[in-house]
Amino acid sequence: MSNVFASILATFITLPIFAFYLIYIVNVKRTKNKKASLKLAVDGSTILFVFSVYYIALEIWGESYFWLIITTVLLVAIIFTVIHWKLQHDIQLGKLFKGILRFNFLLFFVAYFLLSIYGLFVRIVLTT
Repeated sequence: MSNVFASILATFITLPIFAFYLIYIVNVKRTKNKKASLKLAVDGSTILFVFSVYYIALEIWGESYFWLIITTVLLVAIIFTVIHWKLQHDIQLGKLFKGILRFNFLLFFVAYFLLSIYGLFVRIVLTT
C-alpha cells in the first residue's frame, strides 16, 4: 500500500499539472462552481509545483537550490505582507495567505514550464 501511495505522490510531484487538473475536475463535479474549483486547484497544487521545480533544477544542474526556493517563497511572503499592511492598515491572515499562495503558484507554474523546456533542450543538445 505504501508503494502505491509513493508512486501516486511521485507522479504528482513529477507532473503537478495532472494533480492540478484532477483537483479541478473533482471539485467542478462536486460543487458545480468552476471559479471556486479553479482557486482550490491552485491552492492545492502550489506545493507540488514548488517541489517539482526543486527536483527539475536538481536534475538539470545536479545541485540543490532549495535555499533559493525557500528564499523566494519567504521574499514573496514579506513583500505581500508589507503591501497588504500598507493598503489595508490591518493584516487579515486568511486573505494574505491566499494571496501569497496564489502568487507562488503563478511563479512556480511559470518556473516549472520554463525549466522543463530548458531541461528538454539541454538534454537534446547534449545527447546529439
